[in-house]
Amino acid sequence: MLQYFPKGSFRSLFQKNSSPSLAYVCNVGPEASHMPRSMHEHPHLAEILLLYGGAGIYMIDGRRYTAQKGDLILYNSHVVHDEHGGSGSGLGIYCIAVSELCVDGLPQGHILPASLSPIQSTGDDFDEFMALFGAIEKEAPTHPETAHYLTLSLLTKISAHLAEHGKKEEAAVPSTVRAARAYIDQNYKDAICLEDIARATHTNPYYLAHLFKEEVGLPPMKYVALRRIGEAQNLLINTEMTVTQIAAQVGYNNSNYFQSVFKRAMGITPREYRVRWVR
Repeated sequence: MLQYFPKGSFRSLFQKNSSPSLAYVCNVGPEASHMPRSMHEHPHLAEILLLYGGAGIYMIDGRRYTAQKGDLILYNSHVVHDEHGGSGSGLGIYCIAVSELCVDGLPQGHILPASLSPIQSTGDDFDEFMALFGAIEKEAPTHPETAHYLTLSLLTKISAHLAEHGKKEEAAVPSTVRAARAYIDQNYKDAICLEDIARATHTNPYYLAHLFKEEVGLPPMKYVALRRIGEAQNLLINTEMTVTQIAAQVGYNNSNYFQSVFKRAMGITPREYRVRWVR
């Protein structure tokens, strides 16, 4: 029999007097891959995803990334992101969200240093990460304290993994399109139009539309619509707000029109979407 003793002292990952909490955990299998999340952000949460099957294309802070089985996907708070399954074949994703996260040396709500890519391979540690996510999912409904400490263990392991194996991110190059996207992210709830976005970025509307589609993959006003839909999805899943309240919150004065736009985008009504996601 081998007996192991921890060697040396350790410094806590978390800032003094901080107490990160598990906000939710979900396991998104192939049956949900046809309902991708549009552009959204979490002001008070950090999200950690583990792709355990299939592959997906992810737009994170205006950049496109491809993730595959074995990858961690890390979203700091306030980072705008969406999720799209690849072929949808065998797609499987664990997701946990953490509130009150204060990692020493990072801004509040951040798990990922700015120098690192949001897509990180787990490599040889995949089975260990898979076991942690699975244990959190199992314990959360009936043993929240156990799930809480398992979440702290996961955060600590991710930090150590990033320190040892973290993949660097390429520096972002300032551009007109990034400025336009930032303007939309700040003002999508208002009645903005292409001319407003062009005026804010000091460009010609038609030229901006061409640049935006080339870099982002969709026209500026389509991006506006998806930002609204994405935040509506977020509110449907994570709050008890009514559909009418959510419509107003994301920039639609007419609830019926909002529901029509949502159904065209997602194939189901807001209420049906809530029922499918929330248990």
